[in-house]
Amino acid sequence: MKKTISVLYAFLASILITTSALAGGSVKLSSVTFSLGSLIANGTLTGLGNSDVTVVLYAKGIPEITCTNYGNSDVPGQSSPMVSASGRQVLPGNDPLRKNGKSPFGVETYNPSLTWDEAGCPNSNWSARVDFVFWTEATLGIHLGFNNPDGPILASQNYTCETTRNPDHVTCTPLP
Repeated sequence: MKKTISVLYAFLASILITTSALAGGSVKLSSVTFSLGSLIANGTLTGLGNSDVTVVLYAKGIPEITCTNYGNSDVPGQSSPMVSASGRQVLPGNDPLRKNGKSPFGVETYNPSLTWDEAGCPNSNWSARVDFVFWTEATLGIHLGFNNPDGPILASQNYTCETTRNPDHVTCTPLP
């Protein structure tokens, strides 16, 4: 009987924690800025309480590609397929940077890669290198749970992005 009551209390506590984190969809993104490295998003999350969350940045863009052969000769890639990249950051509920349910975040996508044929290189003796990405769209997703990019979504925002080269710069605008 005691074991059943303990399990019941644990179950009710987990519902209470999850419900408080999800209550009213109160998690909000603010002060989000984007910069280049690959694609980097920095901002602030509010309404987190003490819940562990995972911030995920998904992005798409058009790459600038170089093909290199075994003799180290470089030529431009002959294809510009859309590439995708993602990155994540875990924000533990007990992080000392979190104050009153508010936490800064900074998440960067990994550098996308392409095979020789996807990049339009002459043949399999060539390798492809993505030198730069003209990012066109991004999505920030805030997921409940520690390192849980597939957890329940607490907040999400889509962006359209414009990227320039020389000077290298990106501007992403939130979509309604």
